[in-house]
Amino acid sequence: MTYLINRNVSPKRPLTDQQLLEIILQTDIHLYPEDELTRFKTLYANYYQLDPQQIELANGSDDWLQKIMIQFGAGGVLTIDPDFFMYQAYAEQFNRPFWQVPCEKDFEFSLEKIVAAIKEKQPSVLLVSNPQNPTGEQFTTEFLQTLADEMAAIKGHFVIDEAYIEFGQEYVRPQNENVIYVRTLSKIYGLAGLRLGIAIAKGKTFERLTRINHPYPVNNLALNIASALFENRDQLAEWLSYQKACQAQLVEAFQQVSDLIQVKSTRTNFVFTYGEKARDLGAFLAKHGFVARTYELPILSEAVRYSIMDLAQYPEFERLIKEWRELNV
Repeated sequence: MTYLINRNVSPKRPLTDQQLLEIILQTDIHLYPEDELTRFKTLYANYYQLDPQQIELANGSDDWLQKIMIQFGAGGVLTIDPDFFMYQAYAEQFNRPFWQVPCEKDFEFSLEKIVAAIKEKQPSVLLVSNPQNPTGEQFTTEFLQTLADEMAAIKGHFVIDEAYIEFGQEYVRPQNENVIYVRTLSKIYGLAGLRLGIAIAKGKTFERLTRINHPYPVNNLALNIASALFENRDQLAEWLSYQKACQAQLVEAFQQVSDLIQVKSTRTNFVFTYGEKARDLGAFLAKHGFVARTYELPILSEAVRYSIMDLAQYPEFERLIKEWRELNV
């Protein structure tokens, strides 16, 4: 049996077969998704206590990242290294200048060096994931507010990619008008296949970002499935508890080898490991069916990232880690 724990997606889907069948039968696939768009945006806004007039939808958060490159990226894009690899891919699609600020030892990030790069490069966009991909770190309010203010000072935009925020801690978000928040239903909500991304912004930034969006950016069925998940608050709470239990179990599994490899503290649905023996552990687990994410980039050459799995799979996973430990002490 092979378990692919290398893509940061949910181990299973959040709705039952019967629920999905009912939603399909009730979906008006012959009509445009006007009411469906309004319904989901209202549900999402109410859940997060947002203004529905400041959120918009697209075909996955990647769609928003691409639109951001089109509308705001002409002056160049700055991010940190490592971060989500698609930032560079989308920048290159539109020939946007692209710069990265390398991490420090142990994959920490220097606020001072990022600020210095903003002042030197004068990018029109700064893009940072929070919690951070691939390390799992969540940045502080002070860290993010400083970056928002520095980008405002050069009339640039700051994009905070919150793909994993539901696994993290709540924080006070910068309210600058130059800030765009990008979210997804692909991670904790377990709806990666629906391709439903959310952008949150205000004022002229929101107007400019959504100006190039499609009239109906998400289909009826995807919207109805997402709405069903958010309508039943009790079921949703139970689902989120399951996802966080999977996260906690993954973190616990690696505690038994934290003296042999480096294990980053995480606020995501994955655990990031690195060090001389990390790749060896990854290869051992892959040999026994648990295939994690490895990297070819030099900065990540000793890193392995493990996504959450279903709770039923952890006993075997933990047994294998224990077996590897006994071979290496």
